[in-house]
Amino acid sequence: MLIPLFVLAVGAVLAGWVFYPYFIGYKMDGFWDGVIANAKPEKHDFPLWVLWAPVIVTAIGFIGAVLIYLLRQDAGKAIAKATGPLNAFLEKKWYFDELYDYLFVKPARAIGDFFWKVGDKKIIDGLGPDGVASTAKAGARLMRKTQTGFVYHYSFLMLIAAVGFGAYALWIATQGAAQ
Repeated sequence: MLIPLFVLAVGAVLAGWVFYPYFIGYKMDGFWDGVIANAKPEKHDFPLWVLWAPVIVTAIGFIGAVLIYLLRQDAGKAIAKATGPLNAFLEKKWYFDELYDYLFVKPARAIGDFFWKVGDKKIIDGLGPDGVASTAKAGARLMRKTQTGFVYHYSFLMLIAAVGFGAYALWIATQGAAQ
């Protein structure tokens, strides 16, 4: 991974050095002409410390990293023990993950669980496929009790049905004659 990063870093530095005149140098008028309407960059005279501050901070960080992680490999553990709560705070990434989990992940999970358990399972599935299936199953369980396998039970049921239909036909006939 170091080789690709090194190539990218060298490319970035060289691109800045080569194209400096075109972005903010003496050739910028030709480069920016017509690209950004009414907002051409102007050349600024920065104080020297502003130009060198990033280089100095980078050098200090690089030298510190070499000292801590390459030359004295036990120095990192000693610094971690010496800093105590500050080290814990920084090691936990300012507790950003915990805060993100508390503010976004847990509420989103609670909303998702609600829609899954109440909306999907109880309402959609309960009234839809699961509800229809359980109703059909309960109806089949009741109908199974009427199936005994004995012919005289079926004959008796047919007799009751014939008497019921006959009674209904007589009632209809008498209602029509009464009017």
